[in-house]
Amino acid sequence: MRRVLVVTVHVLMSLLMLMVFALAALLTIARAQHWVFNWTTCMPLGFYRLGPKPKVLRDGDYVMLCPELGNPLHLRFAGAQAYQKSLPAGTNPAMAQAISGNWLEFSPKGPCAKGIMPFAKVVAAIPGQQVMVAPQGVRANGRWLPNSAVVTRVDGIPVIHVAYGRYVVPKGYFWDYAPGNFAYTSAYYGPIPEDHILGSLKPVLVIPGSEYWYHPKVRHG
Repeated sequence: MRRVLVVTVHVLMSLLMLMVFALAALLTIARAQHWVFNWTTCMPLGFYRLGPKPKVLRDGDYVMLCPELGNPLHLRFAGAQAYQKSLPAGTNPAMAQAISGNWLEFSPKGPCAKGIMPFAKVVAAIPGQQVMVAPQGVRANGRWLPNSAVVTRVDGIPVIHVAYGRYVVPKGYFWDYAPGNFAYTSAYYGPIPEDHILGSLKPVLVIPGSEYWYHPKVRHG
């Protein structure tokens, strides 16, 4: 019995060492190949290759971006009106709520304002294209985006989002999207300036379906 136990422990230790070496090798490859890891369930979990900014932005491009914390387009927002009125003029209330509620990932050495970690998103619409935001979802450039129903409450908290209606993406901006459950996208904080793009993304080693793992208690539009 003791011999079996010793052999079992030896096997487990060997497997653990192999896993450690495999992880170290993967991280070495990731660093050399400019891979970044997406921890959020907005997009599939896993590694993405970070490349240069797209020279010409197109629908369907994967990008890494910094969110816009202001409201330069003077957008109207719905939800939590008392909270919105308490904010300084020119503030993007959706982003202010996300920051104060710790809904985002933060890093003191991150490239985005206030230490916000960059977002991984899909380009859904580019300048001149139309977007319609409705309770049942977002229609961008003539097609409904899957799993895009607007969440108005999460865990009992009112969620701020852009007002329902039609939008034309202005010059120098784009509309972003992500397929995950309660993915935080332009449907909440509005279009993103193109100069906020940090680079292009290409999925390399991701877990298909992991963007649907998160199941908060939500209410839609």
